Amino acid sequence: MLRLTLEYTPSIRFKLMLLVLACILPAALLAALLIDYDYQLTYDNFTRSAMATARANAMEVDKELAIVESALVGLSTSPDLRLGDLQAFDAQARQLGARQNMFNVVLEDASGQQLMNTFRPYGVPLPREPDSASLKFMRERDATFISSLFVGPVAQRPMVALGIPLRSREGIWCALTASIAVERFGGILRQQHYPEHWITSIIDRGGRIVARTADMQRFVGTQALPQVRERMHQQAEGAFETRTLDGTPILAVMSRAVNSGWTVAIGIPLENLKSEMRRKLWSLVLATIGLLGAGLLIAWRIGTRIRRAMHDLIAPALALGAGEQLAPVSYGVSEADEVGDALVKASAMLLRAQHQANHDVLTGIANRAMFHEVLARQLAICQRSHGKLAVLYLDLDHFKAINDTHGHAAGDQLLIEASVRLRSQLRKADLAARLGGDEFAVMLADVGAAETAHVVDKLTALMAQPYQIDGLTLTAAASIGVALYPAAGESLAVLLAAADQAMYQAKAARRLGPRG
Repeated sequence: MLRLTLEYTPSIRFKLMLLVLACILPAALLAALLIDYDYQLTYDNFTRSAMATARANAMEVDKELAIVESALVGLSTSPDLRLGDLQAFDAQARQLGARQNMFNVVLEDASGQQLMNTFRPYGVPLPREPDSASLKFMRERDATFISSLFVGPVAQRPMVALGIPLRSREGIWCALTASIAVERFGGILRQQHYPEHWITSIIDRGGRIVARTADMQRFVGTQALPQVRERMHQQAEGAFETRTLDGTPILAVMSRAVNSGWTVAIGIPLENLKSEMRRKLWSLVLATIGLLGAGLLIAWRIGTRIRRAMHDLIAPALALGAGEQLAPVSYGVSEADEVGDALVKASAMLLRAQHQANHDVLTGIANRAMFHEVLARQLAICQRSHGKLAVLYLDLDHFKAINDTHGHAAGDQLLIEASVRLRSQLRKADLAARLGGDEFAVMLADVGAAETAHVVDKLTALMAQPYQIDGLTLTAAASIGVALYPAAGESLAVLLAAADQAMYQAKAARRLGPRG
């Protein structure tokens, strides 16, 4: 008897119908929980976003004060101040104040006697303030002083002061202070383009408002909300709900600047915030009902899985753009895995291309292009910070004769050994490069003439030692030219030309020496 067994395999449509039926009842409760969770998540995300804005604004406050401090530090290096020519120094300070939007610049000694005040004509009698809190702070801590808001006794307008302590070579102590009008900090807030209903304030360490996005003239100098003052003394940043002086509920977000200790506080009316969140809430409710009714939950989950795989590709894509090396990773979706493998291969090719573009193929050290790029960047740093550096040009003596006599293989090996010797005498901050042929260059960062001469002596002795290559003893000493910044020049082209000329002079001197 023939027995026929039939097996039924349910279709995807049937399984989806069963899944939807099984999920309708528990999904209703789950949807309610998710909607409530999303409501809280939206609130938290908004708070974090506002906190990030406050934190960035606090950094802008410190940056603005740092600009003033840097200007004073630069002014303090004036030769006129060092020589005691206060009239010339007063003229420089007036020019700086005009450029930096400073109300005035004051120079005073340790007793509080003002030696110069750009608000008054030079040469008129100036007051003495022996008990000044700023002087006491700078004398005791030898650090930059940033005041709270005060009303200038002469100008009768709110402002803040920033002072730096100075000490001459003879040990004479004095202080250089700049006063800044609060409108400068109001300008910081105007640049941020906040939403219309946001109110942002900059508050000094004493809790007084220095600048405000709305009604600045009315509120500057007044005390911030008591809850804000209490929180700003307890923690560096935070978010909490409170009420304004007129009773309006707000979300207050605050962040304290690291250097100045000032606080940026943002007040967001809760009615505006929650109305936007309620609109989103109802949208989610309707969307959830539609999804449950249409049986699209499974499609949403599948989409989530695909989205996660695609989202996980963002990090390696950004790492590829940053020039980082990528490792193979599985994303759970074959198409995403294929893209990930392509990114890994592209990363390897990019790293090889970048290395070949910036390094000498034979020796592995920097090439001419990379040397010029790094030197230009270091020169810009030196120009801003009044730093020093040196450029060395090296040329191997008798290299052509060695190359012609013993072949290119021996010449190449000699160049490799020479680059190894060169790098062995350098710090991490320095850079060695092969410019082409038997010419090398070195950048020494943050060194003066004495340190440079010491390095040149060591390199001269080391490069003059014989090379042992394929059983041969070869000698190829180096002629070294030196150019110091800024003595030899302040631009890239001038500095390189000076080093190159110095190298040719050194080579000529060696040829005229005892050994011809």
